[in-house]
Amino acid sequence: MRKIRAVVILFMWLFFPAAQGAIYSIPSNGNDLVGKLSMAQVESGDTVNTIRQRYEISYNVLIDANPQINFRKFSVGQEILIPSEYVLPRYRNGIVINTAELRLYYFTRDGHHVLTYPVAVGRQNWRTPSIITKIVDKKPNPTWYVPESIRGYMLEKTGRLLPDFIPPGPDNPLGKYALYLAKHGYLIHGTNQPDSVGTYASSGCIRMASDAIETLFNAVPIGTPVYLINHANKAGWKGDILYLESHEPISHREKPSELNTFSPKDAIIEAASKHPAEVDWNIIRKVADQHTGIPTPIGKEAL
Repeated sequence: MRKIRAVVILFMWLFFPAAQGAIYSIPSNGNDLVGKLSMAQVESGDTVNTIRQRYEISYNVLIDANPQINFRKFSVGQEILIPSEYVLPRYRNGIVINTAELRLYYFTRDGHHVLTYPVAVGRQNWRTPSIITKIVDKKPNPTWYVPESIRGYMLEKTGRLLPDFIPPGPDNPLGKYALYLAKHGYLIHGTNQPDSVGTYASSGCIRMASDAIETLFNAVPIGTPVYLINHANKAGWKGDILYLESHEPISHREKPSELNTFSPKDAIIEAASKHPAEVDWNIIRKVADQHTGIPTPIGKEAL
């Protein structure tokens, strides 16, 4: 058994070389949490961007998890909480992108591992939709055929008329890899603006860092399901303790659905359907108000 496990681990390191820090085993026995919280020290030359890129954390999540830190003025050696513990999303098949969390999860085809990365998603008035779709095409070194809506927006905003298409290269905003969704016009792709990853910056597509999109591109086949959700609150179990992870809700024009309306109460009710729970609503209200993005104990399994 030890030899088999060693082979599996070696396979994961070889197959996902760019994402070693983002691979987690799917928890067993009904548990829902992966990763762990950790502390990091500010290094010489660090900025908020270098820190969040080093630890693969979204901008808002890093800021919200450290309300006492002035990220415009910190010192070498200062300790910062790295919120790299996650309640797994409701859907656990294929690719799941939670826009409220600015995070992508990929559940491997063998059902044993999950990879997770920060992403950039749609900014205000260009929100990424909440839908269930799938990968219909994959292209390395993609050409970007500029949508008319974006050409018009850029002309009005900057006075610059974009060309009909931009070929592969450093000026191409799709980066080196693109996964095309069945929802026309929407892609998961790389970017030539790495600092935008982990923020609300796109025109609706999903941007990933270069190493992350390369790993995902090589791992997922055409036909992989993609769940685009907007769940500001997730609840899940770790042993007999129930946790709530809360993020700041984002505005959305879509009609309420199970893809985009998970309030703290909704998330807790769904998690409690696995096991009856005794919860502290005072703690729940505090977690939901602070939306630090850190999974926090809110109750325990009822005896």
